[in-house]
Order: sequence, then structure tokens, then C-alpha cells
Amino acid sequence: MKAVRPHSIKGIILCHIIQFLCLPLYLIKGKKWLRARTFEENPITMGFKDIVYFAYKYYFKSPLLADSIEVERHFKEKPVLDNQIVEPLVTVSIGGDLMPYEMIHEEFTQNLWNEVGAEFFGSDVVFANLETPLHEGHKNNFVPEVMLSDMHFNTDKKTFSIFNGQGKYRGFDVLSIANNHTLDQGSEGIDKTIEFLNNKNIKSVGAKSQKEDKDFKIVEVNGIKIGFVAFTYSLNQFLPEKREEWRVNYLPLNTKDCSIDMIEQQVKDCRNAGAEFIICSVHAGNAYQVYPSELTVKLFQKIFDTCGVDVIAGGHPHNMQPWRSYAFKDPNTGKEKQGFAIYSLGDFIAYDIYTWCHVTAFVKLEIGKNTGGDLVFNPIVKPLLMLRENKHLRLVYAKAYFEKAKMTSELKDMKILYDACVS
Repeated sequence: MKAVRPHSIKGIILCHIIQFLCLPLYLIKGKKWLRARTFEENPITMGFKDIVYFAYKYYFKSPLLADSIEVERHFKEKPVLDNQIVEPLVTVSIGGDLMPYEMIHEEFTQNLWNEVGAEFFGSDVVFANLETPLHEGHKNNFVPEVMLSDMHFNTDKKTFSIFNGQGKYRGFDVLSIANNHTLDQGSEGIDKTIEFLNNKNIKSVGAKSQKEDKDFKIVEVNGIKIGFVAFTYSLNQFLPEKREEWRVNYLPLNTKDCSIDMIEQQVKDCRNAGAEFIICSVHAGNAYQVYPSELTVKLFQKIFDTCGVDVIAGGHPHNMQPWRSYAFKDPNTGKEKQGFAIYSLGDFIAYDIYTWCHVTAFVKLEIGKNTGGDLVFNPIVKPLLMLRENKHLRLVYAKAYFEKAKMTSELKDMKILYDACVS
């Protein structure tokens, strides 16, 4: 698989140079690295070997196999929720990461939402992860075509308008701002982002301006209170200032035996405030690979077992990863329960040169009552492709597009990931 497809002459030259430097690694490590190598993938702890491997799987060849055979078996059997909802009450759309790439510009996005916007923004509640600060007092810092240095993101209201449906739809209700770029513009960047979102009547979760602010958000629709919590495994090269650890819901989620006491407490607080259904956004895992690591699979199961959330929405890996439902005993009620996790929704609105980043998804939740009067839900995963046609970007439904499209080499690469996640 040709991992990246740059679109400028400079980008092509830089990528060819990097790929040439990766050739010796391919000869030495190629067979071994077909299976993903697990590491924390946190810039603040990465050593030289980690950086080399990270560059190899991004620029040269992505791992097609999981870090363990057990993970592959885990996703071979894919239980899916099929609850009989007799009284539909609420629909929720959950999207992936919103990222300020240079291509996310009004010049190239006039038709971006035409195919999927009505369905995505048509739910009663709409949620995603805003993976950039929005500080109007600081200069913009978009993701460059070829990433060779530290990137401290900052976006603007024009780019946010593209994320938010371009004025054609009603936009987001809640956004997570807990991710590895939360502190790119410092604590002031958090404050300004929250202020901007508040002015748009959009709730934010995962980071806050005041210590006494709630760590969760609740949206009520048709008498059902839906709670949101959000957490991130990394803050890139940064950490909150001393005595300001409360600023961001940061936990070393990509490390073995990471304590999830913070998640448990916030979920408990959210339930005590009346939430009947809880969506947990988890920004963690390993990027540029088909499967989540065994560590991440165990983390998600632990969150279900310990915290009793209903849905876990994964982000950070930059490409779509598989999903499945889980049976567990609710720690609050002691009743048998089913939850749903998608390990990575991928880059929702973004345009990276890495081919698999163009395979993304959103989840449509249908929540209602069953014949026994219990609150139940069904998740419907909607895989998507971000296409670039004559510089213009548009989101399309993956299945329908693959069925009718002429299969170029880029589409073949994208279908490898799609097939692995969907089959």
C-alpha cells in the first residue's frame, strides 16, 4: 500500500525522500511491522525508535494486522445491538475529529456536506470532537500538507463554519475539546474556544475555564437526558500548569493499568445530575492502523464494566477502526446491559495526505423504550469517504460509492480499510 499521496510538487519530493529513507527499515523490519507495534504514542514520552516507527507507518507502509491475534479474533465475532424500540424518543449523531487542515477552506468545500449533511445534522443531538483551539486573538495555524515538525493548531470562525455545516444545517449541540491539541494555544486557548462555542450555543466537554464548572454536559430531548463526558490520552508536548490540572480531562490512557477513577467519578456525577444515557468520548489509541491495540480494547471494556457508560466514541487514530457491542453488568444497577464502542470514527472533517485518513464514519443512535419500558438504543454506523475532485472536497457514503466507482489505486487502498472494519 502506498501510504500517502501528496498533492504539491514540494510535498511529492519530501515524501519520496522520506520513503527512500524508509527502504532499509522495510528490508529489516517489513515482515515484523505488518503487525502493529504498540507504544504510548505520546509525543512527550516518545523515544527515537518510536518516532522512526511512527514515520514508517505513516509515510511508507501501514500495518494490516493487529498487535495480537486475540484482537483480530475479537473483531471477527461482531455482536450488533438489535433492540426492539417501540417508542422512539431521541436520535443522536456522533462524528469524529474536526481538524483544521489547509484544504478545509471555503474555496474547496462548497459541496462538502451535500450528500450527508441532512442526515448527520438532522438528529436531535449532534456531537463530535473539535481537535483544535479557536483563539481569534492568535494567528491561524493549520495542518500543513507534509507534517515534519510540532504543530500547534489554531483555527478561525470561517473554518469552524465549514465544520458546523456551513450555515445550511443547524450545526452541533455538543463538542468534545479534550484531545492532544487542547493546549496548543495554552490555557487562554481553552478559555477562548469555550467562549466562542458558548456564543454559538454549543456546549463543550472535556476541558473547562473554571475549576468549579461541571465536568460533564447534559442535553434533554423529549424528556430523555443524555450526558456527555470526554477524555484524552495526551496533550502533545504540553501539560497543564501546576494547580491547573483540572483544566483538561487528561489521563495516560495508552499506558498499561491506567487508573480510570476520573472517568468513573465524572460518569457518576453525570448520572447523579439526571443523565439516563451517557456517551463517553475517548481520545486515545494508536494512529494509522486497521485495528486498535489490545491495550485499547481492554481499556474500553474496563470503562464499560467500571463506569457503566452506554456508548464509547473513540478518536485520535485518524482513520476509521472497527466497532462492536459489549455485554456487561451495569455497576450502578447490577442489571445486565449492552454498550456500544467504535474504536475510531476517524478524521471527520479533514484532508490528510495519508490515504486511510479519508475513510471515516459517523454513528447514528436511535434511543427509545422497549416493550418493558426500559431505555434501549440501536447504533447504526455510517462509513464515509472524504473525496477530492479537482481540489473540491465532499463527504459521501462509502458503501454506495464503492459499488459504482471505478476503482483507482487510491480507492483500492481505502477499500482495504473499509473491508477490514465492516466485514
